[in-house]
Amino acid sequence: MTPADPEALPVAADTDHGFDGEMFQRFLSFDIGDGPPIYWHSLGKLYRQPKGEIIAGVEALVSNRRVAHGGTTAVAVCRTILLYRDPETGAVLKDEEGKHVLREYPYIVARFELQERRMVIDTEGLSGPHQGGRFGLARVSNDKVFAHHVDESCFFSWTLFGQVDTPMGQVWFIESYNASTPPDVMVMNRFGTLPAFAGAGDGLLQTVARRYDDYGALPAGIRAYVEENAPEHVKPPRDLDEVAEIRARYLDTDPPA
Repeated sequence: MTPADPEALPVAADTDHGFDGEMFQRFLSFDIGDGPPIYWHSLGKLYRQPKGEIIAGVEALVSNRRVAHGGTTAVAVCRTILLYRDPETGAVLKDEEGKHVLREYPYIVARFELQERRMVIDTEGLSGPHQGGRFGLARVSNDKVFAHHVDESCFFSWTLFGQVDTPMGQVWFIESYNASTPPDVMVMNRFGTLPAFAGAGDGLLQTVARRYDDYGALPAGIRAYVEENAPEHVKPPRDLDEVAEIRARYLDTDPPA
């Protein structure tokens, strides 16, 4: 029996990811809001692979603002700060110079597009600080986004696969998100290269997040931290013009300390 020619076999198009116009808008409202800033506050742990050693507790704040939208497209600007805490005392970890150990994204631009029954998300963002206080620019495109509607709730899942060149070398990651609305809850699992402070190797970052529509409703601890140490994270960037200013400032020869 002669094997079939693989090129002649019909290929099932992976085009129905559960999105239509209504589901697209529900995802946008859930993830990035409808215009005014929204916030996602996360708590979790960083583990070392493969034995599951807890390296640090994790706390993160994401602020999102939708700045443009159409029937099948939308744009959001975001800002993120992620703190690594001592797993026993809860204190923010410090490096040898006494600086807090954290990961910061001064800006992220996310562009969403509905393509028939699929949604595609293209993101660009700065991340750091890396060695020498430098920040790296990363771009990721993702079409692995799926939607399900059960009774009054919508469930979303999406996965990012990436390899990014940083001042420390190339890092890789797989980020898997699972979310629901209502209630507005998001779980993230990130497997990949460990942050520099944790040493060489791979690990798992696991967090669960709750959405807040009002900055004043966020837990007092994270508000106190950003107001004292990173006041720009009180709100997302204003618009794409501010994003351009941030990009130029951080990619200058002398980025902000």
